[in-house]
Amino acid sequence: MKSASEIEEQAANWLARRDSGNWSDEQETAMQAWINEATAHRIAYLRLKSVWQRANRLSSLKMPQQYSVPKPRAAFSLLTGWRIAAGVLVIVGAGTLVVSSDILTPATRYGTVLGESKTLALPDGSRLALNTNTHIRTQISSEKRLVWLDSGEAYFEVAHDTKRPFVIEAGKSRVTVLGTKFSVRRDGDQIKVNVVDGRVQVSNSDAKSPSQPLPENAVVMTKNETLETGNGQLVVNHKTTEQIMRQLDWRQGKLVLDDMTLAQAVSEFNRYNQKKLVILDASAGQIKIAGSFNVDNVDGFARLLHQGFGLKIEIGKDEIKILR
Repeated sequence: MKSASEIEEQAANWLARRDSGNWSDEQETAMQAWINEATAHRIAYLRLKSVWQRANRLSSLKMPQQYSVPKPRAAFSLLTGWRIAAGVLVIVGAGTLVVSSDILTPATRYGTVLGESKTLALPDGSRLALNTNTHIRTQISSEKRLVWLDSGEAYFEVAHDTKRPFVIEAGKSRVTVLGTKFSVRRDGDQIKVNVVDGRVQVSNSDAKSPSQPLPENAVVMTKNETLETGNGQLVVNHKTTEQIMRQLDWRQGKLVLDDMTLAQAVSEFNRYNQKKLVILDASAGQIKIAGSFNVDNVDGFARLLHQGFGLKIEIGKDEIKILR
């Protein structure tokens, strides 16, 4: 299965060749066959065509091996990933006091609002990236490193320290690491963990202290594994590196829909935007969607649903209705 970036590059190649001035009926037939080969192909082609037409830059494209991609002014680029400049987040405020041995250490709160993402550095050298509408509390002392993920999603790059395991409490689950790279997403008491590198231990909230022997209800995850909780179970699956990284594209302002239903895609878009997508026809919600999108481009996504699938779209101030 081709990656989203590979599909976008192919779509850009087709657009470049069509605009080169040497376009034949045979090439048009071949391009249409490629577009109809997969939903992701059609979505990528329509998106790039729309962007370049609006920017009035289509004529600047050259042959495939030489074409250049225009840089949008917006922070989120449709073709090239962008990186939010890493910076230390100023402490927002102090939460309730947390008992650590015989001393009281304040828990520090960090958070993002809907559609916002932030990066921050902790006193131990660990780095975090917070996704949309995420709220955490941290307590870093000479003895312990604790994080409470109250809601949302965060990516962690944990500084190695064998004397102080890094522990994340997320609902009914506990994640324990020494030094690794991974993400945790919490929806109520359900969590999803993606491990980029290292080893991560996940257990239920009634597990023993991380310093004790491995509890029976815990699992140890390694590189390129995902875990989801449900019905009291910890379910682990192995993924490719590309699949894991696609799950983390939110750090570049991207939402990757990997053969999701439209209902699932709508739920993901609604995590990031005040303007909500609303499906008014249940059958439309079962349409399969694939592609890479800017998390804030909900209007553009809705227009693509109309162009690519013939769905009726009613764009209002606070919501976008999707009909057959």
